[in-house]
Amino acid sequence: MLSGGFNLSGLWPPYRTAVQDYLMPYVQYFGLQGTIVSGYRSMEEQAVLYRKGRTPAEVAARVSKQGRDGAVTDAPPGSSAHNYGLAIDVEGPHQAQIVDLARQLGFGTVSWDPAHIEWPRWQSLLR
Repeated sequence: MLSGGFNLSGLWPPYRTAVQDYLMPYVQYFGLQGTIVSGYRSMEEQAVLYRKGRTPAEVAARVSKQGRDGAVTDAPPGSSAHNYGLAIDVEGPHQAQIVDLARQLGFGTVSWDPAHIEWPRWQSLLR
């Protein structure tokens, strides 16, 4: 069962529907366990997360950390699918299997981020 640890209402409605009516039933069918721990993030929340694990100089230079040195995200505010309600993060005993299942179902993922599931090619929606 994939449970929501937060309110999914901040997600873009088609993405919220895809998560609730497509991904979650497959997760349940396969008996996987996990919790959605993040969804929509404001630009301010993204800025706080982006600064984690980075020096001010690394923030200014937009240094990619890919989770190293305590970094949480490589996406500065405005460049994360979370900022547009187009991503969720999952945690739990079957995290890797859930993310792999999402990938197989056509959702986007980030190779170095084991928790991230996003709307595929979400950047094209912003044009």
